[in-house]
Amino acid sequence: MLTHEIGHAYAGYVARDIYPYDLQEGSAEIGEIHAMAMEFFAWPWMEGFFGADTTKYCHSHLSADLEFLPYGVMVDEFQHIVYSKPEMTPAERNALWLALDKKYRPWHHTLDIPFYAQGRSWQEVIHIYQMPFYYIDYCLAGIMALNFWALNQKDHMSTWEKYVRLVKFAGTKNFVELVSDSGLPTPFEPQNLKMVADMAAEWLEKNRI
Repeated sequence: MLTHEIGHAYAGYVARDIYPYDLQEGSAEIGEIHAMAMEFFAWPWMEGFFGADTTKYCHSHLSADLEFLPYGVMVDEFQHIVYSKPEMTPAERNALWLALDKKYRPWHHTLDIPFYAQGRSWQEVIHIYQMPFYYIDYCLAGIMALNFWALNQKDHMSTWEKYVRLVKFAGTKNFVELVSDSGLPTPFEPQNLKMVADMAAEWLEKNRI
């Protein structure tokens, strides 16, 4: 998505003068906050892309981000089990994927397509092969992006200032320090996800398509 990559680009530009160079880029879960939150900050300009379907786009975007969270956690648990049991057979890995899919996505249907019905669709997740455990970074960043979305519904300028503050520190602070310093609750605080999920559910209901 264009606005996602713009978030990464903006973060790189803001951090260009940080020294040493290695600190210009934070850890993966920090970098994905930059990108995923920027997608939401770009909503006011989406009419230029989607016209009369702008609300439909925003509805799809917000609901997809919510639905990704259980899927991302599912991918993470799958990897933890598989990498701790290298002796698992292909059939056992497929069965595990199906069991986790029922646990985390009970609404998901495979439509009797063999590749999906047999539990082999984990093979589509390139991160499992190339960047193990990256999906939990997406989940942490996704919750923070939803925090920015929720705050932005109430006060755009103060929310943007929090985002800019978070971005400018790049890799000079760890994830928890960075989030806390920006005045946001961390994803590890029990009520955080409930708050943003409730706000998102209310928005989706009001803007039902």
